[in-house]
Amino acid sequence: MKIRCDFVTNSSSASFVITVKEDIVDANIKHYQESGKKGRVQLLTFLKNELKKGGYKTHMGSGEYYFTIKEFALGKSIELDEKIDPEKIAFTDFSDLSDEEMWKLINWIIIKGGSRDLFGVGATQTNELDCECIDDPRD
Repeated sequence: MKIRCDFVTNSSSASFVITVKEDIVDANIKHYQESGKKGRVQLLTFLKNELKKGGYKTHMGSGEYYFTIKEFALGKSIELDEKIDPEKIAFTDFSDLSDEEMWKLINWIIIKGGSRDLFGVGATQTNELDCECIDDPRD
């Protein structure tokens, strides 16, 4: 018998530790500025600033990192704003987005696996998800 496990609802969420290593992010911001990737510059700058002002600083090995814990939506409930083309995130101007909208965009990027838009940022899920387990009728 096979067991199928799914998220309890489409609005499931999980906590993530979001990390930034400032010197790596700064180097990427500079590179993206030079290559005209305004969206990536804005995303990385937003994350760096948010973690520096509202997160925590820690040392691991010889490195200094900033981190915070955020709860992100999972599953089918995550939708990208219709104004944003997922293929053009690197070149999109996000200056008119509120902080809440920026976090929603970052949520979408992390959960949908688009981390190439957040190079220099880490995201690690920190809790297990509740699931409904039912017998799979295909067995």
